[in-house]
Amino acid sequence: MKGLTPQNCAVCGQPVVGRCRVDEWGQYFHEQCEFKPCINCGRVVAMGDLHLPHNRQVCSHCIDKVVQKDAHVQWVYDRVQEIFEKNFLSLPGRVPVEVVDPDRIVKLSRNNYDGRYPSGLTVSGGIGLFGAKMNHKVYMLDYQHKVVFGGVLAHELLHVWQNEHRVSLPPKYCEGFCNLGTYLFYSYLDNELSKKRAEKMMQEPDPIYGDGFREVKQIFETEGSRNLEKTIQILQTKAKQSKRIFRL
Repeated sequence: MKGLTPQNCAVCGQPVVGRCRVDEWGQYFHEQCEFKPCINCGRVVAMGDLHLPHNRQVCSHCIDKVVQKDAHVQWVYDRVQEIFEKNFLSLPGRVPVEVVDPDRIVKLSRNNYDGRYPSGLTVSGGIGLFGAKMNHKVYMLDYQHKVVFGGVLAHELLHVWQNEHRVSLPPKYCEGFCNLGTYLFYSYLDNELSKKRAEKMMQEPDPIYGDGFREVKQIFETEGSRNLEKTIQILQTKAKQSKRIFRL
C-alpha cells in the first residue's frame, strides 16, 4: 500500500518483506528468525537483548525493571503487604526473601525437574518445643520484572500465611487462594503488563491454578466480602463439608 512504512524485524532488525510472524505485543519478525520469548512479558527478544543461561531471555522493555537488589525486593514486598492489609490479612512478621538463580531454586525445591524453573519457593519449618514456632523464607527466581516478581511474591507469602496458621486445604483451594494474591497484586498495579498477566490467569485451563483460582476469586468477591481471612475460613468450611460428603 502506498505510503505504508515497512516494519523492521523485532529479532534481527532488518526490514520485514513478505510473510512474517507477530507476537502478542504486535511486534513483527521474520518467519526464519527464531522466536525466543521474554521470560517476563512474552515479547519476542532481539538478538541484542539479554540472553541468559538455561534458555532464558529478557527483552529491552523489561531489563530495567527486573528485581535484583535488596531495595527492589523491599519496594515490592511493601506493595504486597499493603494490598494484603487492605484486604484484611496480616503477615506473620517480616519474611526473609532471597533472589536466587535457576540452579539454586531447583535444588531447594527438591522436586523432579521437568524443564521449568519455579518462579518462587516457600520454605517453612517449626522450631522449639514440638515445632511451636514457625520459621519461613521465600526464595525468588532472578531476573523477574517487578510486576511478575510481585505476583509471585504475593503467591508465596500466602503460602507462608497458611503454613504459619497450620491451614491445610485441598490443592485447588490452597493454590487458588495463593493465586488470588497474585491477581490482587496485578489489579493493584493496573499497568499494561499486569493487565495481560491478569487476563491470562482468567483464561488458565489448569484445574488447580486456573479453575481453583477462579472459584476462590468468586468466593472472595461474594461470600468472603473481599476479606482474605474470611475467605480462607470459608474455604476451610467448604473443604470439611466436601470430606463429609465424600465419606457418605
